[in-house]
Amino acid sequence: MFLIRLLIIAFVIGYCVWFVSNKVLGKNLKMARVIAATLVVTTVIYLLLGSLSYVLES
Repeated sequence: MFLIRLLIIAFVIGYCVWFVSNKVLGKNLKMARVIAATLVVTTVIYLLLGSLSYVLES
């Protein structure tokens, strides 16, 4: 169940990055890099905290 949750989160984040990159930003690469970096950092923090919670609860 834990792995399925991670896959769903990765899919949603990937879709959000694709949508923002293609539809909203277009050719504005500097803003795209900032948004992509923010999404990646947020995702990594979420996964680390989720993994830590999973390990501590087990």
